[in-house]
Amino acid sequence: MIRELFQFDGSPTPELLALADRTQLSLQLRGRPDLPEWFAAELDARYTRNQIRRQGLREAYTEVAALLPAQQIDFVLLKGFTHEIGFGIEPSNRIQYDLDFLFAPADLARAQGLIEGLGYVPHGDQALSDEHSRPLVRPSTWRWRGDYFDSEIPIQIELHDTLWSPAKDRIAAPGLEDFWQRRGMVEVDGLKIPALCESDRVAFAALHALRHILRHDARPAHVHELARFLTTHAGDESFWQTWRDVYDSRLKALQAVAFRFAHEWFACPWPEALEDEWSRVPQSIKSWFEEFAWSPAENILRPNKDTVWLHMALTDSRRDGASVFIDRLLPPRLPHQDSTPYGARLRARLRYHAAAFAPALASGFRWWWRRDTPSTASHTSDWKRRSV
Repeated sequence: MIRELFQFDGSPTPELLALADRTQLSLQLRGRPDLPEWFAAELDARYTRNQIRRQGLREAYTEVAALLPAQQIDFVLLKGFTHEIGFGIEPSNRIQYDLDFLFAPADLARAQGLIEGLGYVPHGDQALSDEHSRPLVRPSTWRWRGDYFDSEIPIQIELHDTLWSPAKDRIAAPGLEDFWQRRGMVEVDGLKIPALCESDRVAFAALHALRHILRHDARPAHVHELARFLTTHAGDESFWQTWRDVYDSRLKALQAVAFRFAHEWFACPWPEALEDEWSRVPQSIKSWFEEFAWSPAENILRPNKDTVWLHMALTDSRRDGASVFIDRLLPPRLPHQDSTPYGARLRARLRYHAAAFAPALASGFRWWWRRDTPSTASHTSDWKRRSV
C-alpha cells in the first residue's frame, strides 16, 4: 500500500486515506481532478481543520518570537514555516505539529526559562531526540482520538542547540557549525522569521529526513518536500553551483543519499550536481539502494531493519559500524513515555523487534555478499509511477 500511495493513480480506498493521514501526505492529494467525491470531501474537511491548527501555530510562534529579542537571545526557526517558501509546497497544505527553535548553546537554558514563563512545561520523561531536549507544551486534558488533523492537539515547542548528533548516529557531518553564521531573515505570509539561509535550509531538510530514515522512523512527508524541491529547482544552476561550492564533500554525500530517497519514492528529477555527487558514492551504498530503496517506507506497515546496513555503510570506521549494529539491531531500548500504558508500549516494541530481527540479518547478508558489485537488475526507479 505504501507504493500505491506514493504512485497514487486516483483510485483511493479508506485504508489508503488512513495511510496518507499517518504519513502526512493527505493534503498533497487535494485538488486533483481524478478524485471521487467522497475522497475530495474527506480531504477538504482535513484541510479546514489544518487551517485552524496553522493559525494556532502562528500565534504560538509570534508569542515566543516576541519574547526572545528583548533578552538578546538570537534564534532561527527550523523547518515549519521556513519550508513554506522555496520548496514548491502549497503552504496551506503543509501539516505541522510543533515549532523548532535553534539557539546558540549558551542561550538554550535562558530561552527555555522564558518559554516556560509563558506556561509551557517539559513533556514526557525523557527527550525524544539527541538534537533537542524534552518538548515543551502547555498543560491540557487532550487525549489522542485517532485524528491526525485534530486542531486541539497541543502545540509542542522543541529547543535545539545542535543540528546533528555524530555521537548518536556515528556519522560526521562537517560544516554544520557554519550554518549559524549564515543565518538571515525570511518573510512568510507577513511574518519575518529568523531562518537558515536557503541552501542551508535545504541541506538541513535533507539531513533531517535522512536521520529519521536511519533511525527506523521514516517521515514520507519530509522526503516528499525534498522531492518537491528537486522538481522545482532541478534547473536552478545558481542554487546548485552554490551547493557545490559551499559544502564539504562529506556533507554533500549525505545530502545526496537523502535526495536519492526522494528520487526513488516520488520519481522526481535528478539534477546534474546530484548525479556528479552520486557517482562518487561508494558502490556499497548504491547496491543498498538497488535492493532496499523502499524498505524505510515499507517499514511503516511491515517491520524491517534493512536501513541498518545503509547506516553502517555511511559510517567512517568499523568501530562506528559495530556501534550502529548494536544500537539499531540488537535488543531495544525502553520505549518513550506517551499516553499508552507502559506494558502495551513495551510489548509492541518487542513484537516489532522480534518480527524485524531475522529478516534483517538475511537481507544484510544478501547486501553484504553483493555490496561491491553493480546490479544488472531492473532498477527501483524504473517503476511507472506518478508523484504525489
